[in-house]
Amino acid sequence: MANIFFEIGSVMIIATIFAYFAKFLKQPLIPAYILTGILLGPLLGIITNAEIINNLSEIGIAFLLFIVGLEIDIRKLKHVGLVASLGGLIQIALTFAIAFAASLALGFFAIEAAYIALIIAFSSTMVVVKLLSDRKEVDTLHGKIIIGILLLQDIVAIIALSVLASLDKFSFGAMLSSFFQGVIILILSFGASRYLIPFIFSFAAKSRELLFISAVSLSFLYSILFSYLGFSIAIGSFIAGISLANLPYNIEIIGRIKPLRDFFSVMFFVSLGMQLIPSTFSSILKPLVALILLTVAGKTAIIMLTTSFFGYKKRTSFLTAISLAQISEFS
Repeated sequence: MANIFFEIGSVMIIATIFAYFAKFLKQPLIPAYILTGILLGPLLGIITNAEIINNLSEIGIAFLLFIVGLEIDIRKLKHVGLVASLGGLIQIALTFAIAFAASLALGFFAIEAAYIALIIAFSSTMVVVKLLSDRKEVDTLHGKIIIGILLLQDIVAIIALSVLASLDKFSFGAMLSSFFQGVIILILSFGASRYLIPFIFSFAAKSRELLFISAVSLSFLYSILFSYLGFSIAIGSFIAGISLANLPYNIEIIGRIKPLRDFFSVMFFVSLGMQLIPSTFSSILKPLVALILLTVAGKTAIIMLTTSFFGYKKRTSFLTAISLAQISEFS
């Protein structure tokens, strides 16, 4: 127990020091957290129990998307539904095809190229949503388009992961069953948000503490249910947030949960840094540079062209594209 406390304490102290430097240099805090992970993990080996940090980081993703769900009125996403759904599918397909061909050209086997192509096709919900939240751009036009595309990407990523994990024993029936289970639980969630949740939370709102623990419990409940059905806990937490978004006290819930989100978010980005192995970079330099260029430049161009095709102005298309020019935590 003391060792876990020491490791979490080390993470927070070093991350805070790096964050001060980043703020002084007027840089985002996320790279500071990732550098903390590299320093404490691969370089110095101070953190030995990486599993604890990874588990905490997963909670961070759940809380972050829970708050995003709380801040989103789904009705406001209707006017970006076409670009988010059809445009998102076009972006995934084009990015996958180009990345697959590039990976084959770099000498990877077909199955390796397929994995790499999927890695590049998806963007990070955690990174993008945190940046949008920090810049207060969640409710902007490009923010809504980005969140819509990210939701679609997460759904496709879950299906893709299921298929890749069971290539030797893949069953279309099992995948279809999983899909219908997801639809049923979404319908039940919608019904609960209309009739049951307002009744429960109107009573819980009489006590700030009860309101807080009720909201956290609902987030965990949805995450567990979605995880049990084979979906991401992040998706479950996001749906839980949406279920509470129309309550009159959603702002108070957000204010109470944000400190938890910030703490666990630090753990997430530190865990990313801990998974990097700098010593191997020299042996993979050529494909690394090529795939980074494809992710940053190629993916940006694809998303910008796709968004422009749906009639959005260059500025909106560019802000959408540049925000999605990285890879997903699924990767």
